[in-house]
Amino acid sequence: MSEPESTTGVILAAQADHKPTKFQFLKSIVGLFVRIPVWLFFSLPPFRPRKSWNWKKAFNLQLMKHFVLTSPLPKGPSYKIIAPNLPPECTAVWIKGIDESLIQGDLAAYASKAGVKPEARLPAYWRHLSAKPPLLASSPPINAEEKVILFFHGGGYAALSALPDDPTQAIVRGTLSSVAKQTPNLKRVLSFEYRLTTFDNPPHNPFPTALIDALSAYIYVTSEVGFAPSHVIIMGDSAGGNLALALTRYIIRTPSLNLKPPGGLILHSPWIDLGVSHRGPGTSNEFDSDYLVAEGDKPARAFTYPWGFDAMADSDVYVSPGSLTLLKDEVKGMFIGFPKTFITAGGGERLLDSIRTLDARMASDIGRESVTYFQGLDAVHDFLIFSWTEPERTEALEACAHWFANL
Repeated sequence: MSEPESTTGVILAAQADHKPTKFQFLKSIVGLFVRIPVWLFFSLPPFRPRKSWNWKKAFNLQLMKHFVLTSPLPKGPSYKIIAPNLPPECTAVWIKGIDESLIQGDLAAYASKAGVKPEARLPAYWRHLSAKPPLLASSPPINAEEKVILFFHGGGYAALSALPDDPTQAIVRGTLSSVAKQTPNLKRVLSFEYRLTTFDNPPHNPFPTALIDALSAYIYVTSEVGFAPSHVIIMGDSAGGNLALALTRYIIRTPSLNLKPPGGLILHSPWIDLGVSHRGPGTSNEFDSDYLVAEGDKPARAFTYPWGFDAMADSDVYVSPGSLTLLKDEVKGMFIGFPKTFITAGGGERLLDSIRTLDARMASDIGRESVTYFQGLDAVHDFLIFSWTEPERTEALEACAHWFANL
């Protein structure tokens, strides 16, 4: 069976628009004992959503769907405190919010409309390759060749976290260990705690809150710690992939910042179409081999609240760079100046079509040789999180490590 933290914690971008009570949650747990025999039966070969799957994948898919549909949305951690009792290979640091003078151009207009201001400080967590001896939280690069990964977690901009025990940290742990086998030039990853969008009325922390926060993390890594931008690789899964693209776009479009773009991007199952342009009969959005809910737009609606979902989710290059309804003059050249990029997608995930759109657009603008695409055979969304998605998980991590070593 799947790891408990990897099932109850992952409530992602396409979650259903409801919030069960505690009684309903307990009822769902009790219901598991009734459903498990049924799920085991339907995990037999004739009933599996994908012929390539074994019973474990088929069973875990049903388990995941159950929790996504019945569990209350997990409350994000407080960004006003540092988590205690960190593992020995992790260290914490406060990152100072950016000066408002760095909010320029398009971002200034977005921030003004949403009433968003920089936070005074936000926590982040270093995960080091080894705890013996641990690196200092802000120590400069060990040598001139050292690279660093800045990680933005997924969760629909509304859930999950940068905490060392968060489910998305399975991606960080896997990346560190896999890259270490290919090159000695990655020693640590910084996971950043950006502010999450809430479902209040009105929602707190809508776009561009996370983008403003992400800029502070990038400045910290390059200016305070001292990594050259060309040695910073930004990695994100799901909504974190969306954020990685948005941050890179802002840096490239705003030369007055005097910031250079990162040396590479790693995008795992990126959520890059928050609207509905990739939906409809015959699309990957209709797949029954994923745990994401087909038509749940609650996180996207909260995230785009100041402008309205219909007005922004399908038509803004920062929010939905993979949208099929963007104007042709917006699509052409939208990724010029972007660094080399590694993209993963699950062959069985609902976001597959939109991720393929992103891959094609990036390759068109910066060259196929600069964009590496890995598709896990029949895999679910964000499959690098889950231990039961083998061998696709290990294959993707090894491909990513090879890409990283050859940057």
